[in-house]
Amino acid sequence: MTTALTILAIICILGLPIPIVYLTRKNKILGAIGAIACCYIVGFIFSTLGLTGISYDKGLTTTITYVLVALSIPLILFSIDLRSVKKLTKGTIVGYSLCIVSVIAIAFAIFFITYKFFPSTELSAMIVGLYTGGTPNMNAIGAAMGAESNVLSAANVADTIIGGIYFLLLISIAPKFYRLVLNRRNKKEYLKENNEKETTHENIEEEKKDDFTFGFKDKKSILRLLGSFALAIGCVGVGVLLELIFENTVGENLLYILLSVSVLGVAFSFIKPIREIKGQYTLGMYLILMFSLALSMSIDWSVFLTDILPTFAFFACAQISVIILHIILCKIFGVDGDTAIITSTAGVYGPPFIAPVAKAAGRQDLIAPGVICGALGLAIGTLLGIGIGQLFLLFI
Repeated sequence: MTTALTILAIICILGLPIPIVYLTRKNKILGAIGAIACCYIVGFIFSTLGLTGISYDKGLTTTITYVLVALSIPLILFSIDLRSVKKLTKGTIVGYSLCIVSVIAIAFAIFFITYKFFPSTELSAMIVGLYTGGTPNMNAIGAAMGAESNVLSAANVADTIIGGIYFLLLISIAPKFYRLVLNRRNKKEYLKENNEKETTHENIEEEKKDDFTFGFKDKKSILRLLGSFALAIGCVGVGVLLELIFENTVGENLLYILLSVSVLGVAFSFIKPIREIKGQYTLGMYLILMFSLALSMSIDWSVFLTDILPTFAFFACAQISVIILHIILCKIFGVDGDTAIITSTAGVYGPPFIAPVAKAAGRQDLIAPGVICGALGLAIGTLLGIGIGQLFLLFI
């Protein structure tokens, strides 16, 4: 029975993201919840089998989560064009820089406040990556820091709930609040300053409105995508080799693997033929869906239930503090409200959420700068979080 259920679990991890994405496109309620959150819910349901006395190999599903996150990071990074950073305006650069400063400051503060009575080392490092580029960074940092699967699961659930609440605010009342608190610079002033026409950025990154659309059907594109996937495997292999050389182990210290895939992912993104391969970002996000399923399937409920409330409180305090500090710094440095809300979105969520927030604010001209900031966060977030996490370890 255990072997059969383990095989079924692996089949679910590989296959279920496809119908889940389909259902989120067809059903407004599921669409509002999001494909990643739906994968967590399905995985939670599957993991409850352990409460009935029926079990499967959760150690194997945990291993699968680490493999998936290691492969997803380079695929996502390959598609990033970091050269576009030079297109950012001074205001956007300042706004996003203040976002990074806010995250690092809060991470240090919350670590030193809690580390003596709460295992906050991994979580403090994870919020650095989470709020500079999004969830993929957080999961990579957690794995690199050796966070247990239950801690990762609790962190993802907390992020989904808290992040969902903040996103609802971003597309509803937050734009008015940001403009009330911060100075407002209208669209015409922004375009005039940058010598741009009003239509310049209206449709940029349209393909990333849906993270799970490949956008191609020809055989040649499929073969190129397979080549990109093979390159991602090679990046993982470099990390494994480094671990073997320096630690004489394989798979016991994920730090080498996740540093390798992050650095090599950014490095290969500067090679135009690799960067322009269609579908690799989408494939990376599909692996994130599989990761979400595998992670939630790995839950030990007896441990998870003791982790979720303190973890939820930790992330709630962190996100609220980061947002407030960012607003304060934007006020001090004269960043206008629309730029502030877009750079905050880029840090907390990454590229995919920029367009709806920009449209809610009536500032579609800020979609492109926001996407660039989010892409930059994806590129640097994992390295920044791991580096600060290693610094935290020096204090304990």
